[in-house]
Amino acid sequence: MIDFNAKLGQWPYRPMRGIEALLETIEAFEMEWAVVSSLSAVHYLNPHDGNEELAKLIEPHRDCLIPFAVLKPHFALCEKDLEKCVAEYGMKGLVLYPNYHQFDLTDPSLRPLMEQAGAYGLPVCIQVGLEDPRRQFDRPLVPEVAAETVGAFARQYPEIQVVVLGLKFGQPEKMGESLPPNLKFDISNYEHLGELEYAVQQFGASCLLFGTNFPLFTPSATIEKIRCAVLSEGDRRLITHLNARHLLGL
Repeated sequence: MIDFNAKLGQWPYRPMRGIEALLETIEAFEMEWAVVSSLSAVHYLNPHDGNEELAKLIEPHRDCLIPFAVLKPHFALCEKDLEKCVAEYGMKGLVLYPNYHQFDLTDPSLRPLMEQAGAYGLPVCIQVGLEDPRRQFDRPLVPEVAAETVGAFARQYPEIQVVVLGLKFGQPEKMGESLPPNLKFDISNYEHLGELEYAVQQFGASCLLFGTNFPLFTPSATIEKIRCAVLSEGDRRLITHLNARHLLGL
C-alpha cells in the first residue's frame, strides 16, 4: 500500500502529529511508502523553506518516505527551487496550492514551471482543499479550488501526470464529460459507503489513488474505506499501490 497524500510540518490553527506518528502509521498498516510534502510550506512566504526543512527531517527515513516539493509558480526563482528539490533533495513530484497561494491554474505564467516539471517527469498534484470548511472559524475562509479549473489545467498540460488531492464525491464529474487521460485523484475525501465503488464504476480504478491526507485527516478512515469497499482484487491493487507505483516509477 502506498499513501499518495501525506504531509509533515506545522499548521497555524491546531497541533499536528509529526513524523513519529506517520512512521507508526506506515508500520501499523504495513504500507510500502508514503508520499510526503511540507505542510508548513502552505503558509510560508516562500514555500521552498518548507521543502528544505522536509528534506532534512526525512533523510533517515528515505526507505519509506518519498518527498514532493511545494512551490508557488509565481514566486521569484521557483524554477531554480524546483531544480534544487529534484537534484539535491531527490523529490519526485510537485504539489500546488492555488487557493492558499492565490494563483489561477489557467494563468499562462505557470507554463515555465509546468514545462520544467514535465521535463523532469514529475507528477503535479493539485490540492483542492485541506480542511473541512466547518473547521475554518474566526478566520478568513479559504475556498476550495474549483473542479472545473483543475480539469482545464489537466487539459492544458497533457504531457504532465496530474493528481488531484482532496476531491469530494460528485466533484470529479465537474471536470468535463470524461476525465482527462492524464488525470488521477486520491480518495482521502471520499467519506461514505458506496462512494468508492461508484468512483470505480464511473471512472475506472486506474484513475484512483490511496491517500490519507495525514495529519489533517485520520489515516485509519481511508484504510477502512478500502477494507469495506466491494471491489475486485485487481481494482483494489490498482488503487492501493499499482497506480502510485506507475506514477513514481517504482
